[in-house]
Amino acid sequence: MNTYAVGQRFVSEPEPELGLGIVEEVDGFRVSLNFPAAGERRIYAAGAAVLKRVLFRVGERVNTQTGASFSVEETEEVAGVIHYRGEGQSVSEAELVAAGSFSHPQDRLMAGQVDDDGVFELRQRALLMQNELRSSELRGFFGGRLDLIPHQYYILKEVSSRQLPRVLLSDEVGLGKTIEACLILQRLRAVGRAQRALILVPEPLVHQWFVELLRRFGLWFGIFDEERCRALEASNEGENPFLDEQLVLCSVDYLANSEVRSFQAIDAGWDIVIVDEAHHLEWSPEEASPEYSLVEELGQKTPGLLLLTATPTQLGLAGHFARLRLLDPDRYSDLDTFKAEMQDFGKVAEIAGKIIDEESLNKSDEKALQQIFHRDQEGLKKRLQDLATKQVGARESLLKALLDEHGTGRVVFRNTRANMKGFPKRMYCPAPLEGSDNPTLLAKLVRELQAEWKSTESDIRYNFKGDPRLDWLVSFLKARKGVKTLLICKSRQKAIALEAALRESLNVSIALFHEELQLVQRDRNAAWFAEEDGAQVLICSEIGSEGRNFQFAHHLVLFDLPINPGLLEQRIGRLDRIGQTSTIQIHVPFIVGSAQECIAEWCHQGIDGFESCVHGGAEYLARFGERLVSLASEYGASKNASRDALEAFIEETQVFREELSRKLAKGRDRLLELNSYDGKVAEDVVKRVRKAESDSNLKSFLYDLLEFYGVRVDEQEDGDVILDPSHAYVESFPSLPAEGALATFERQRAITREDMTFVTPDHSLVRDSIDLLVSSEKGVSAFALYESDEPGLSVEVVFLVETVALSHLHVDRFLSPTPIRVVVDIRGNDLSDERDADWAEENLEPGDVNRFLERPGFSREFLEAMIGGAEEIAEKQAKKVKTAAKAKAKKVLEQEIERLEDLQKINDNVRPDEIQIAKAELEGVRQAIDDASLRLDSLRLVVEGEIDGLQKV
Repeated sequence: MNTYAVGQRFVSEPEPELGLGIVEEVDGFRVSLNFPAAGERRIYAAGAAVLKRVLFRVGERVNTQTGASFSVEETEEVAGVIHYRGEGQSVSEAELVAAGSFSHPQDRLMAGQVDDDGVFELRQRALLMQNELRSSELRGFFGGRLDLIPHQYYILKEVSSRQLPRVLLSDEVGLGKTIEACLILQRLRAVGRAQRALILVPEPLVHQWFVELLRRFGLWFGIFDEERCRALEASNEGENPFLDEQLVLCSVDYLANSEVRSFQAIDAGWDIVIVDEAHHLEWSPEEASPEYSLVEELGQKTPGLLLLTATPTQLGLAGHFARLRLLDPDRYSDLDTFKAEMQDFGKVAEIAGKIIDEESLNKSDEKALQQIFHRDQEGLKKRLQDLATKQVGARESLLKALLDEHGTGRVVFRNTRANMKGFPKRMYCPAPLEGSDNPTLLAKLVRELQAEWKSTESDIRYNFKGDPRLDWLVSFLKARKGVKTLLICKSRQKAIALEAALRESLNVSIALFHEELQLVQRDRNAAWFAEEDGAQVLICSEIGSEGRNFQFAHHLVLFDLPINPGLLEQRIGRLDRIGQTSTIQIHVPFIVGSAQECIAEWCHQGIDGFESCVHGGAEYLARFGERLVSLASEYGASKNASRDALEAFIEETQVFREELSRKLAKGRDRLLELNSYDGKVAEDVVKRVRKAESDSNLKSFLYDLLEFYGVRVDEQEDGDVILDPSHAYVESFPSLPAEGALATFERQRAITREDMTFVTPDHSLVRDSIDLLVSSEKGVSAFALYESDEPGLSVEVVFLVETVALSHLHVDRFLSPTPIRVVVDIRGNDLSDERDADWAEENLEPGDVNRFLERPGFSREFLEAMIGGAEEIAEKQAKKVKTAAKAKAKKVLEQEIERLEDLQKINDNVRPDEIQIAKAELEGVRQAIDDASLRLDSLRLVVEGEIDGLQKV
């Protein structure tokens, strides 16, 4: 067991990329290490097996923080800290640079500790695979257990490449905003740009998010509530409970309504904050809700902020401005100014539409463009000339410039169903029921409508005895035994009463979902409904219409209808999603002559809300909401309901719908749609992901690596794989449960079988298995024989070009740890090209290193001289690697800086700190590449000539 002292140097074997750690604090059973090169701090249990003391021996070179370097001549321990002396210099281990060499293959070889050639070669394959995975431009794109939907992967690529990922994801219902946010988070974590993440959601959606994150992305988030916080405070008195986890999921309502917890969450510090259903964050120039204020303070301290809402303009321009203000308070500081800017948008949208539709621009359009491009008149003139002379790419160039100039394009992403494929059809299935001769029933339905409109449902006592709608529902479910049916109604009270009445009339499995159920119970009921042999029907109150995904069901029963068309769309959106495989049948039971019939007719004929996606729900509600309730009440209160007033109301609504459609088409943000989705780029990303997943090289390598460690790999006929670590010679094999796992490398198989482990290049099993080998001493030294006519010696040396840098710089994309293989003979001749891996496999055979070492004439000095010759050759190659890395970094990062600077001249949405961060990133990457050095990783000594007596027995 290690004895710790402040100033000692250690390396974390699972995370060698952190560099040298220095002990900062020793406290009872814990030791705190700072890894300055990586900008990280870690706390370990005293005696942790993962920590390895870094000690340099006499004859080895050490590098100091002042830039000095000398060969160690003697060492001395003072108060637990080693002091190194040599060449007239003396330093403590605390003064060493943060990166260094910790593996000494030559020591192992001279001690006779060598591995078989197969292990040496497996290590080389691991190093090459590690380099390939860490340098991949697609790193972090693979892990989700989901279909590769192009628009989602376009947003992933665009947002995750930003210096400051602060955007509003506002795709229409069913297009996958949650998936997009999780994909972005996964990518940022994979490349080291986000470790600490906080996700804030409405309380009813907490467990749904938890399950989605774990089920689809393998991300385990800690759910924080008052009970969890108090338990953490009890076990760690005085500590901020939000520092206990890197990934935290929390109800926004809980945090906002607790001053203490809100302060702790803000103070904990995060790399990225994600807020779902952001339209609930209320703000006005006079005051802000507690939820809004919480997110505002978090956003001021957090580099990354993702806001999610399917209804970005639900609260009008003020609500939209409020959310943009959270993303960029400097740019969006004044509501009146924002409104003035948006008033000019109609002309911009009209011109964009003409360019997209390849229509000619008139003088008025050109004059409007001159006003838009007032800061780049010359550029506009050239683009218009190219357009007039029909130059190739002229329209695309003008569109791109307009996109860069225009409005909120850099901070808002909104994909619409109009631009997407893959949505199912909707079928309206009205169920008119007799009951108009029952005035008591009709009056009861009017009272229900008015109470639900005024949110006074607590005054209503729901009773479905003798209600024709219940009889219809019983018959409906009997006729569709086993068919999944989602039923949504307005209130908790109605859902409970309906469930009780249904149980009295029918023996069918029913699940309930309403706001007063415990979160865990709510999610269990939803999960039971999702199971193939689970509940046939799920009865939801209104909270079931927001955020949930029930696309496995094809029948939706609307037991009542909301007056708000936007809410109607939300309800239908639980089933109407990308991935839905069947036509959605929307069943609406209503009593003929009742208030509900009036509303159903208006929703169907007036706004076409059942079979088409409703746009402009807020406008319909403002124009018709009060009048619809009044009309429906009168309609249901009359013994002989007249349709004249209803038909006139529907006709008025249809006229308004046409006007609204024209208005929306005119104001359609075609540029925003372009910014949100580029089909060519998206398809290219998806194609590259599919190609990488179809490469069998990763699978064969992983099989060999797992089998080396004793993990049994049993591939089934259907391609599924059983991974059994019970016989592994590593205790608790990383990323595999002790009982083993059923795994697949096929995406579609993983989607249909959620109980299977989905192995991708991003899966922790791949990363952890590679780290397990390359951070160990397995394969670092080997010994082999080559029978030939000429006696001699050669050594195959593998060096790593590596650097230690702050994780957020993502230096790996330009220079990940790069293996350089060099083979030299006893005279220092470079044999690398002629003695490749195939040559070694054909010509080398195992040897007994101890017999060889017993022979005179070979010494450590001799070996070091050969390694030195190989290092000279490797240094030349390393310079080329570093030069290429710097050139790539310069090209990529300078282009981004130039683009941002050009954009800033014409678009105020480009924040100054975004450019500064980009410049700092370029400088940091350059410095990291310059600081990269060679590290000896492994070697194989080969004895040539007569090999009798040296064979391994």
